[in-house]
Amino acid sequence: MDPDNIDYPAILQDALRGIVRRVLEQVAEHGLPGEHLLYVGFRTGFPGVQVPRFLRDQYPEEVTIVLQHQFWGLEVTPEDFSVLLTFGGSRQQVVVPFAALTAFADPSADF
Repeated sequence: MDPDNIDYPAILQDALRGIVRRVLEQVAEHGLPGEHLLYVGFRTGFPGVQVPRFLRDQYPEEVTIVLQHQFWGLEVTPEDFSVLLTFGGSRQQVVVPFAALTAFADPSADF
């Protein structure tokens, strides 16, 4: 940290990741209510990201997943989240560190 400056962009990014973490914690505990759906964008090459190989090959830089009706086993830690998603009829685990996030939206809530 630069002792002469406050790193507002880094503080803001950390706060935004905290919002995503809290939303995912609520969804993990209570399920996704009503018509909510979550778009989660992240860098596929970021350290700690785990996605099926074909997905990383198809999206080598960034991908967006959707959490709505067909996701299972959502688990959230302070550093990352993991979830089972269906790709080509097969359930695959996806692990995403919060530091890898590039986008988050819930269109049903205008967020």
